Amino acid sequence: MHADILALRAYDWPDLVARVLDTSTATSPSVGVPAFDNENGYHDWVDMTWFWLDRCRSSHAPLVEKMVLFWHGHFCSSLAKVFKHRWLFDQNQLFRTHGLGGFEDLTQRMAVQPAMLAYLDNDRNVAGSPNDNFARECMELFTLGVGNYSEDDVLESARAWTGHLISDAGGYRFTPEAHDWGTKTFFGDTRNWDGPQIIDHIINGPKKMTVARFIGAKLWSFLAYPDPEDSVVDHVATAFANADMHIAKLVEAILLHPQFRSAKAKRGLIRSPIEYVVATMRQTGLPCSEANPQWALKAMGQQPYYPPNVSGWRQNGYWVNEAAAWAKSRYVSGLRWSMYQRGDLVGVDDLSPSDAATAALEHVGIMVPSARTHAVLEEYVRNERLHNGWADRAGLLLLPLLTPEFQVA
Repeated sequence: MHADILALRAYDWPDLVARVLDTSTATSPSVGVPAFDNENGYHDWVDMTWFWLDRCRSSHAPLVEKMVLFWHGHFCSSLAKVFKHRWLFDQNQLFRTHGLGGFEDLTQRMAVQPAMLAYLDNDRNVAGSPNDNFARECMELFTLGVGNYSEDDVLESARAWTGHLISDAGGYRFTPEAHDWGTKTFFGDTRNWDGPQIIDHIINGPKKMTVARFIGAKLWSFLAYPDPEDSVVDHVATAFANADMHIAKLVEAILLHPQFRSAKAKRGLIRSPIEYVVATMRQTGLPCSEANPQWALKAMGQQPYYPPNVSGWRQNGYWVNEAAAWAKSRYVSGLRWSMYQRGDLVGVDDLSPSDAATAALEHVGIMVPSARTHAVLEEYVRNERLHNGWADRAGLLLLPLLTPEFQVA
């Protein structure tokens, strides 16, 4: 909110970055955990969605939830295949508790988390009949990127991951009799590889800088702007690798890089639907129980716990389409009436059209709108007062949330 931004102006940039990275004030992940029904999946999904979005709205350490969203789109699992709501919720919690820690630790924990084991079929990966789905995506999408491994590496990694299964009770279980104990050659090194050793070798072995560049470029694209320059990637990847692949240090390197404060970065990203909904709730102060965002997110194209596939959601232009625009307008129309009944912008009818437009924009945190945005909103007020004489306040509670300025992260 604007008041929060004003309070941060007293800090110089390095101190501000340190403040953002200080997550000690984050609410404990155990607070407000939903009670899972297990018999009504829809209610479970609504409860876990509200849990997440309300934390995003009210968190004193928003970076934690920002990283939950990043990892949810990176280490993807989906209820469309997994079906167990608790497993997806626990994966979300894993990103919350370890999303700013060591990258190897997070990857190791993710690899044996039941949602991932089920989503990428490692729960059926057994000696004599290896399934290479997880082994492939662990390299292609999670750590190295395309072209940095061979098909033989995939097959040998799949053999190493045999026996890492889900127990009858629904937790991770290593099953020795289902594991391939033979020697395997991975990245030219022959030994009796086991799955966790594969991850350790990928992240900490000869390809460490490849991993650092891959993750560094992806996180930069999430926080600043897509397709960063090679010099930017080199800088943040080196900082990441030198910090023993600690994620918080990568975030710090990104935030402290001069390009992060460039004009390109300031207008570099269009908010995804989840980010957009959180921004509306944070600016209006309306919790999920009043905003009911779960109804709109699917129509906008980003349903929590339902990434479209293992490669996750795309960025920017992907979110600019007619269906998303209509879904946003329907959603914020509901917010508008909640604000109207609460008394927001009471007295705006007494202001000049120009001042009314300014007040409406500032009400949702838009302090420096473009001349065009302000002019269009001012013209709206004039027309409403000329033809209706009463509706400008209702419109002024809605339209600023649909402006280009509010769409940009």
